[in-house]
Amino acid sequence: MTHSGGTVTGTETPGAAHRIAAFVERAVAAPLEFDIRAWDGSTAGNGSGATLVLRTPRAVRRMLWRPGQLGAARAFVAGDCDIEGDLVAVVRQLGSVLGTPWPDLAGAALQGLRNGPGREILGPPVARPSAEVRRYRGARAVRHHYDVGDEFYRLVLGPSMVYSCAYWPDGERSGYGPTEAQRAKLDMVCRKLDLRPGMRLLDLGCGWGSLLLHAARHYGVEGVGVTLARNQARLAARRIEEAGLADRVRVRLQDYRAVRDGPFDAVASIEMTHHLSRSGRREHAAALARLVAPGGRVLSHELCVLPGGRKLMRSPFLLRYPHPDLDLGTVGRSAMLAERHGLELLDVENLREHFVPTIRSWLTNLERNRERATALVGYQTVAVWRLFFAVGLLSFEAGLAGVQHLLFTRPRPAGRHVFAARPSRYRRPPAGDPPTGTPT
Repeated sequence: MTHSGGTVTGTETPGAAHRIAAFVERAVAAPLEFDIRAWDGSTAGNGSGATLVLRTPRAVRRMLWRPGQLGAARAFVAGDCDIEGDLVAVVRQLGSVLGTPWPDLAGAALQGLRNGPGREILGPPVARPSAEVRRYRGARAVRHHYDVGDEFYRLVLGPSMVYSCAYWPDGERSGYGPTEAQRAKLDMVCRKLDLRPGMRLLDLGCGWGSLLLHAARHYGVEGVGVTLARNQARLAARRIEEAGLADRVRVRLQDYRAVRDGPFDAVASIEMTHHLSRSGRREHAAALARLVAPGGRVLSHELCVLPGGRKLMRSPFLLRYPHPDLDLGTVGRSAMLAERHGLELLDVENLREHFVPTIRSWLTNLERNRERATALVGYQTVAVWRLFFAVGLLSFEAGLAGVQHLLFTRPRPAGRHVFAARPSRYRRPPAGDPPTGTPT
């Protein structure tokens, strides 16, 4: 370990950075993989290029009062600490420390204080950042996450304005950028739904209308999208108008359960089930079956929890900051609920490894445009989303959560001839096929 004045010897008083670095190394039983720079000017580490910056003693005080993920998140969101360089690399190793049980973590930290100066970090609890919220559900939670601001999302998502897992047909070696990968995902959804000219498409949780626009331009469909986020509905309507497609597709500010103008030839539900409770997912499955016509197809693109990720659903950072309604289901339960309501499962495809480069591209965009984003939505909101993307990327990379494409059909009635053949004629679209049409 080194500080700004050279190597710490046995006679020198270690700075705050050295004491914290030693604590991290003991907690993870491994060498420190990033640098630390503390408020007293001390530095520790090996010059990795990724640096945890502790701006004030309040950063450590927050973690002592609330050991674990929430205290660290509060320090980061409030600006008491920051990460320079590779954000993911620092969060990856710190995550191991924050996973330590609270009593053990607090006890180890206090023991470290007794072994050297550090009284400045002791004191009363610090007020929570204003960005912290309580857990709630429904339209309020959806708007909390999606009505951050269209310009903010444009900085993060790029020209595609698609806020869901992209698709690289040959992995990251395909040469696709994020825009091309999102277009490939939209095209794959359209092909799985077997869209044809004149069909009616319903998009539940339609975002800024990108799927509707792609389906209308390249597959000749008519479409309806519903969302609970006002900003999304407003911008989607403007994009549809500018594309000259207002006579064929439209977006409504509406709860999907209130849709009454079905049935539709095809229904898409793209990354919306994680906003639903357990009972809400039952209602979602019932709505999918009710809204699709016999013989039609349903594609539910879902974030799912995997066996090692149960704690992810109870993450205090995710529930108090970006996702107050987060509740991931499992792919098995989603398939079972759909079948109970009369849908037939045609195909399941795991896209987890595609979500890692997707989130990485969003984080890269945010880091590159951080100054502009801060001017738009404020420091705390940008800090929340930086940490959200880093935690999300690592969660999908580690297999704690997954992304699944579940494709269903609603069988046609059997009628009098119970054993009459009813083939689905479904074949998974070849991964190597080039996306249809031109970039949107």
